[in-house]
Amino acid sequence: MKIACPSCGNNANLPDDKIPKDKDFSFKCPKCGTSVPVKASAGNAGAADFESNIADMGSDVSMLQAGGGNQALVCIAPSLGRNRIMAGLENVGLKAHVPDTQAQALKNLEYYVYPLVVIDDAFDTDKIITAYMNNMDMFLRRKICLIRLGPGFETGNAMTALNLSANYVIKSQDLEMEDASLVNDVLAVALSEHEQMYAVFNDSMKAVGKA
Repeated sequence: MKIACPSCGNNANLPDDKIPKDKDFSFKCPKCGTSVPVKASAGNAGAADFESNIADMGSDVSMLQAGGGNQALVCIAPSLGRNRIMAGLENVGLKAHVPDTQAQALKNLEYYVYPLVVIDDAFDTDKIITAYMNNMDMFLRRKICLIRLGPGFETGNAMTALNLSANYVIKSQDLEMEDASLVNDVLAVALSEHEQMYAVFNDSMKAVGKA
């Protein structure tokens, strides 16, 4: 049975005779070492039935499916700012999933683990996407670099980002400035800082035997 690592997207092949039949279990990804949880319902299935088990698991599927290391979720309404974010993502090697509605964005988050999520307050008017991110299991949340956009933010303000449980904040109006290089710089800095923070955390967990 193939199971995708939620951290790096690597597909691990597990021998069916090594999978417990009646209980949840986990294994270490052979590529990145992340602990990958597997539901008992998935473990009971053969390879042909694995997709149907994923559908039955609802929101728990996010533990088994990875959006992939080269994809981002962009929750921004059509605008110059979104176009520049899209161009910036392409420059850092990321492809974008662009939902049309908040409901679609939530479904994407349930099914995929994205390394980068960008949320504009003007898109997430009811703050339901933000609430979902804030209540996400920390095992998954730590995998995601979250960038929040809003008209009242100061781009790069670390205290604002901390208060919003985000990794980086951008003032919406800054995306429409003539100098489009801001987006490239912001994405590069945000992703780099998140990667460094997670690396330090991961090393600390390994040092105390919890990873």
